[in-house]
Amino acid sequence: MRVEKDNWLSDALGVSSWKALGMTTAVSPAEIQAGLFDRAGQGAAFFSTRIPTRDVVVVTNATRAGFSVVDVNVTFDWENRATCASGIDKNRNSIVKIEIANAGDAAAIEAIASHCFTFSRFHLDPAIGLDRANEVKRQWARNACRGRASVVYVVRQQNAVTGFLAVLENKSSRGTDAIIDLVGVDAAHQGRGAGQALGRMFVDQWRDRAVRLRVGTQISNIPAMRLYEAIGFRVAETSYVLHAHVKNGAIAA
Repeated sequence: MRVEKDNWLSDALGVSSWKALGMTTAVSPAEIQAGLFDRAGQGAAFFSTRIPTRDVVVVTNATRAGFSVVDVNVTFDWENRATCASGIDKNRNSIVKIEIANAGDAAAIEAIASHCFTFSRFHLDPAIGLDRANEVKRQWARNACRGRASVVYVVRQQNAVTGFLAVLENKSSRGTDAIIDLVGVDAAHQGRGAGQALGRMFVDQWRDRAVRLRVGTQISNIPAMRLYEAIGFRVAETSYVLHAHVKNGAIAA
């Protein structure tokens, strides 16, 4: 197992944050816990890890070391089918205007991101709290607008930004993966087709530019999973998401 510092998340959460990587059945709970305490020292620290759902023994060892399961992440890949958008009510989305965000949209995007999420792993962790979870998403959206994302699309309704979708590109020898990195719709406009319109725009714009289209969400976010399936995405991977909080040389409750 190796543990890497997450500098961006450390700033967003206001506590030293780390990713635990490479856990296998050969790594005992004692070794996992020793790695956490070594990085945390006598201060406070936050740790996260993802473990495939098939690796039950690894999950058991992690929980014995002090990690807690906070989420199950579901990764979807889009299937290249002509009927992918058949479930979309085009008339319902006719009032939605989607375009590439400009510099003047950043504040509105951040504002939406700071209050529209409820199912993220940060929001599902009671030890993090709502305010800090919202701040993580706000800064995530800000970084997307500042160049982390390849492109950010926005929904405009009556000249106001009511939703956004940020795309990452992951390039490899096999080609480019286009990934929905973050998507949010203002709470007052949810359930009206904006999220579906953004997803369809992503497929339309990237299906011929990337070898694979991907998106991840939480298993508790049933509306999002239904949306992605409606526009042609299918489950490709699942993984447990675990968090651990260390304070003063001990696992915090």
